[in-house]
Amino acid sequence: MILHNERSGNGRGLRMCRRAALVASLVVVILLGGCATPHDDSYQTVNVTGNFGTPFQVQINNFVRRQPPAIYVAPQSVLGRRPRALFVPLRATQQIANPVSFSEMLSRQVWQVWLSLNAFQALEYAPQGAPFEPSRAIALARQKGAEMVVGGYINHYMDGGSGGSSSMSLAIEVYDARSGTLLWSMAQGGMMEARQVHDFYLFSIRERNPGDPSGFIARSLAWDMGREVLAWVDPSSKEKSFFDTIFGTKAF
Repeated sequence: MILHNERSGNGRGLRMCRRAALVASLVVVILLGGCATPHDDSYQTVNVTGNFGTPFQVQINNFVRRQPPAIYVAPQSVLGRRPRALFVPLRATQQIANPVSFSEMLSRQVWQVWLSLNAFQALEYAPQGAPFEPSRAIALARQKGAEMVVGGYINHYMDGGSGGSSSMSLAIEVYDARSGTLLWSMAQGGMMEARQVHDFYLFSIRERNPGDPSGFIARSLAWDMGREVLAWVDPSSKEKSFFDTIFGTKAF
């Protein structure tokens, strides 16, 4: 009888541990699902440590909290081809130390993301056009034989480092170089909150920030706004494959 009771107790303990592990897995899935709306286009990494004798420690990547881009001006018809364009470094409207070098550093990240989207036949980076001013940028684009010019503004910037909260808002404009017409005007903001720990009874979930959270935010916003232009030049880019539907589209 004693042996039977011990076995029954061990069986109940094992079932409880299995249930705890199942609950922990479900919570992680729910949290990651919430992080993906809106999708932050980053690879999610989950690390789980612990055993049935100690609480589980779950580590997940923090994410950029943001809404879809606000579109103020957009073409009414699809372009259907990839034009040649010039990218001028963004203008920092917020008072900040060394605004030119700061804009250069951040703008290159935005430009590189737009290059990866392949929305333009050519997208030349023009540091000599900084800081962005529409009439001067358009004149430079004409001089270089570009059909369009891309520029914009860094309206807000706060870098909290890897342990604090970071936030940023960008505005992007695209002009027709020949006529000077404003084709696109859009803006978007995002933030990455300070790392948090969510403690539960049998496990805890710990968030971790990237080494450069402000740069990650800038690349995420650039990805969102760049895809709007990509859909204009190539409407088929909006058609999601089966794998995109299941796993999402990754930016980097």
